[in-house]
Amino acid sequence: METLNIAVIGVGSWGKNHARVFSEMENVNLHSIHDLNYNHASELAKIHNTQAIKNLDDLLKNEEIDAITIATPTSAHAEIALQAIGYGKHVLVEKPMTSTIEEAEKILDAEKQNNVIVSVGFIERFNPIVYRSKQLIQNEELGELVLISARRLGPYWPDRLKDVDVIRDVSIHDIDAFRYLISKEPKSVYARGGKLRHTYLDYAEILLDFGNGVTGFIESNYLTPHKLRKLMLTCEKGIVEADYISQEYVIEDAEWLRNKKMQWQEPLSKEMNAFIEACRGNAPPVVTSLDGINALKIALSSILSIESHKVIDLDL
Repeated sequence: METLNIAVIGVGSWGKNHARVFSEMENVNLHSIHDLNYNHASELAKIHNTQAIKNLDDLLKNEEIDAITIATPTSAHAEIALQAIGYGKHVLVEKPMTSTIEEAEKILDAEKQNNVIVSVGFIERFNPIVYRSKQLIQNEELGELVLISARRLGPYWPDRLKDVDVIRDVSIHDIDAFRYLISKEPKSVYARGGKLRHTYLDYAEILLDFGNGVTGFIESNYLTPHKLRKLMLTCEKGIVEADYISQEYVIEDAEWLRNKKMQWQEPLSKEMNAFIEACRGNAPPVVTSLDGINALKIALSSILSIESHKVIDLDL
């Protein structure tokens, strides 16, 4: 199998994990990394036996590189992605896809024109508890789904460069997961939230109407002292409570409580392997650019709902 050359752009608190995973993969060469902090990039490059490229244009123009991942602040996503696509590179961009819908639409157009793969970093799609929940819902193991809810709480990370609010930064993971699990787009959104300690929204509660009696509820914040990542399903004949972090999965129905810890798998590794397979043409991307733009539309509509105190109808 031919080796795929990949570069990572932005190796801060999350991008460094991209670099680690690619350095461990077979038939993939971590060709280079780039970060505005060149010293940091150079130190990381030594760890992974690769090179740090100081000038971003030099990296993007390099014909040896087949694909890139972008883990920079959101405000830089669109410009870097469009440049990379223009040079024929496949792209995985971390969530949120872009700052605005207009930027995301430009990426969709460029993707079609240049015949490349564009994927978005919704890592929870690759979490075993989400896969298990998808099976349970599709097979109606506990009857019809009534409510799907998530809690994504925890302290603000001061070492992360922030240019987006809690909804576009963390709630968007569950927005995408709900779309995937229910296999449809929500019809409307109503949200509440505020700014307690930060410049951007730092807490939010989002209510999504998926129609046919199915509701989604997401609670997120940057406030609580301990990190919590939970997914809950309320169904006709039972309930599920699952932990994104430990991957523990609890099903409770009329007969018994079934507590099972899934065989732990690193979602990021599964995500990057799926991206590589899509780049090779072996499979379609698990998360598409359309997934990225629709999740962003829902997130931005949630913010509009908070600002206007109104239910926002969605047309996706």
